[in-house]
Amino acid sequence: MKIGLAQKKDALQIAKIHKQEIKEGFLSSLPTIFLAKIYLAIIENDFCVVDKYGQDIAGFIAGTSDIKKLYSYFLKHYFFYSSLALLPKILDIRKIIEDIFYPSKDSIKAELLTIATKKDFQGRGIAKEMFDFFVLEMKKRRIKTFKVLVGEELRPAISFYEGRGFKFLKEEEVHKGQKSRVYIYEL
Repeated sequence: MKIGLAQKKDALQIAKIHKQEIKEGFLSSLPTIFLAKIYLAIIENDFCVVDKYGQDIAGFIAGTSDIKKLYSYFLKHYFFYSSLALLPKILDIRKIIEDIFYPSKDSIKAELLTIATKKDFQGRGIAKEMFDFFVLEMKKRRIKTFKVLVGEELRPAISFYEGRGFKFLKEEEVHKGQKSRVYIYEL
């Protein structure tokens, strides 16, 4: 196992892990190729920590130092190219808009966006090791505080974040009728 920063060639594999391991949520309902473009934008504009086992990725944590800049970068570089993949989801355009504009309600720009570990590698402490590397990357970027948004029903994720020292900030409703929690982590 080797923890480091993802490269552009890892984006598709990361998207597949996302869809495989994160069954709930709007992003998981999007086509893999669209999700891969999102992760490519994250890798190019910000960073994504991966744990590799040979050429295979066992898990990842995606982050951004400025969520608004990341969305702007994605829209500028990849949205039109990948929008064809969104045609079947066009009726969910409200959710896309909600995702894009939820950060405008918050003053904390830096964010842990996603964390996932393949089922075969869960329970080995990989997520904790990747998180430690993630925190170092945030420190390199001179980030003092970052947040994470987690669904109210995702108890294992909430336990993970609270166990790492995240503090509950507030409840948020990004998508109508779906409660989430916002946690912050201070460096």
